[in-house]
Amino acid sequence: MSRLLFSLLAATTLSAQPSFEIEGRYWFSQTDAKLRVQSQGVGTDIDGKTDLGLTDSGFPEGRGAVRWGHNKLQFAYTPISFSGERVVTRTLIFNGRTYAFGTRVISNLEVDHLQLGFTRYFSIHEGLVKLGPIVEANGFLLSGTLQAPAVNVNSKEDLSVGLPALGPSLEISPRRQVDIYGEACGMSAGNYGRFIRTEAGVRVSPTRFLRLSAGYRTFNLRVASSSDFVRFSVRGPFLGAGLRW
Repeated sequence: MSRLLFSLLAATTLSAQPSFEIEGRYWFSQTDAKLRVQSQGVGTDIDGKTDLGLTDSGFPEGRGAVRWGHNKLQFAYTPISFSGERVVTRTLIFNGRTYAFGTRVISNLEVDHLQLGFTRYFSIHEGLVKLGPIVEANGFLLSGTLQAPAVNVNSKEDLSVGLPALGPSLEISPRRQVDIYGEACGMSAGNYGRFIRTEAGVRVSPTRFLRLSAGYRTFNLRVASSSDFVRFSVRGPFLGAGLRW
């Protein structure tokens, strides 16, 4: 997939004057997480909210993009982190460690998402509507930690995953200062995992260089290796502000 992405980039030229964008966002999210990490064939299916008390949390996102002609190259970084604390109501086994019924468990789940995408747009209605495919390379750095301080039981599991993704992107510009957009991107790797993300929103440019954005996005990731798995979904609205020149 990375070869396809760079082949598409090589097939285009910078004949048009490029424009640049940088943006910071804050995502007001809700999450669901389920995981299982075995050791010697023993492990427990764990629900992040019910078993560990993981709480919904917001977090930032940074984006940068360059546009030329009908092309867009974009990079985004989203550090997703949730924590919880709960006296467990059933015995949990995570990565070879046992957390017995009645034990206070402090947990943390982190997913760093790095995204590099290329979009080629085709103009409709004299450029008022743009539609085209997205080709993406996605990297995920996952980390899960469970600690039981009272009984000195701690366990941590790290995992790095790369997944490609494909999908459509739509931009509608009813006015010069306003863009309405939507995109969906994903890929399934069979039993090894899948990733799907969607996003829709509006961008407003009150001045030449300033751009404000608002919308709603979803993020669904499943990674599996043998009997181990992580299922992680995040959804919610976001607000953003950035510069373009």
